[in-house]
Amino acid sequence: MKSLLIAAGCMFLSATAVKAQDKCLREFRNKYKGSAEIHTVNLGKFALNLGSLCLSFDNDDADAKAMGHALRGIQKVKVYTISNVKGGTVSYDDIADLKSNLQRNENFDLLMEARDNGNLVHILNKGKADELGNVVMLVQEENEFVIVNLQTTLKIADVNHLIRQFASN
Repeated sequence: MKSLLIAAGCMFLSATAVKAQDKCLREFRNKYKGSAEIHTVNLGKFALNLGSLCLSFDNDDADAKAMGHALRGIQKVKVYTISNVKGGTVSYDDIADLKSNLQRNENFDLLMEARDNGNLVHILNKGKADELGNVVMLVQEENEFVIVNLQTTLKIADVNHLIRQFASN
């Protein structure tokens, strides 16, 4: 009975952490409601497993096989796009605030930042040392801002395998 209560408590705490993260992203999205075009796409485990199954039929393509394996480790994907904010895009200050809120309040770690021709990408992670866990990617392009939120069970070794597979071709 004691272990059942401990397991239920752990599940509740992890669900609360995910809800807090979703709340942070939802508040950011709602900030631009009415002043921008906002689109949301949610993919659950069933859709991702179906995609993985479709990729598994291509036995000759090693890239498809590796991608299918990676898809099986993704539990949920949410993609938010915000575009045409009063004729412009989301401000750099708002993105910096979102990034700092995720780091400070939700305990995300910054994995990577990249800039290319004015486009800016931030990748943040909240997971154990050897796994990705929850990943948030903030992508600012010239005309739109995209948030990709992944909930995964992927290990870093899985991602490295995928990178090596794509690099070999």
